[in-house]
Amino acid sequence: MVCVEKFSDKIGNVRPSRMIFGDGAAAIVVSPADEEADTDIEYFNSYASGPTSEVNSIIWPNPDFDNSITVYGPEVKSLAGRYLTQMLDEIKELPAPAGKDGSLLDNIDLIVPHQANKTMIIELAAAAGLSADRLYFNIEQVGNASSASIPLAIHDAVRDGVIDKPVRIFAPGFGAGAVAGYTVMRIDPKVVAPFRAAEEHAAIDPTQGQPSPSDVELAFN
Repeated sequence: MVCVEKFSDKIGNVRPSRMIFGDGAAAIVVSPADEEADTDIEYFNSYASGPTSEVNSIIWPNPDFDNSITVYGPEVKSLAGRYLTQMLDEIKELPAPAGKDGSLLDNIDLIVPHQANKTMIIELAAAAGLSADRLYFNIEQVGNASSASIPLAIHDAVRDGVIDKPVRIFAPGFGAGAVAGYTVMRIDPKVVAPFRAAEEHAAIDPTQGQPSPSDVELAFN
């Protein structure tokens, strides 16, 4: 699963936009579990619904604002709050993993949310009885990279030592079109690719093992 976003050429100086957007890319390799083995992806759900104000809360291009991306903050907050509350209510009703007490929510080690609005998510989580120390954010360093934000945050949580052993995470996301979804999954830091500094990337010979332009054209038609 490859997630790539580029916002740097879509951001204007219009007043409705207050989000910190960033360019970013990430990939997660997903494969079938061995027969009778526990799966790392335990639960998944997605949604698409909402009033017109929420459906149209993120617009690009917007001719009214020089065709820049336009975010209507109060409507986005309403969308995210509605969905996050729904997700947490669902997880509270799901059973705990085998051998554990309480609900599935009680057994979440870390929450890695879509990196859109840190203050809002902390407030919503607190209302659900979740303390801020159970959430991980990297928006201060990366910004909101939209679809890439959760896998980037998982990577950075491993790099920062926040995830230093196998953990169960809850990863909620939401966005344009009044859509949302979440995954409850187990993350083992051993399978997360290590961080490489820019100078290390520069030292790699780009001709070794890389696809040619014709290979890329053939693959993506």
